[in-house]
Amino acid sequence: MSFKFILSGVVIPKARPRFNGKIAYTSDRYAAWKDWAIAQFSSQAMNLGLQAPIDRAAVSIQVQGAMRGDLDNIAGSVLDALVQGGILTNDSASRVPELHITYHPRCKQKGLVVTVEAIAAAKKRGAA
Repeated sequence: MSFKFILSGVVIPKARPRFNGKIAYTSDRYAAWKDWAIAQFSSQAMNLGLQAPIDRAAVSIQVQGAMRGDLDNIAGSVLDALVQGGILTNDSASRVPELHITYHPRCKQKGLVVTVEAIAAAKKRGAA
């Protein structure tokens, strides 16, 4: 089963944690975007009929419109929001063995199109 999510607007790449000498923190701008993205993913998942997190998935991310930042950091922010939004159980390589990200800078509308496709669990060796 496949689920398509659309998030409009500027994408904020995953920020590297900063340290103030005592604790690690991320920027307010990134934290606000991630909270917004989590809410968007959760709301759209409910509308699409997704009732439980997907345990194993292929994820495709289309970044639309001119933007700044590295694609790997955008993938990180999207995967974090998918996990925290209850779409994926985990974003480790064993749970997301396929990840595709494409950048379309000439699109007039900025945003993301994220497709999450459930993958059947791998069979264990020796299993019939």
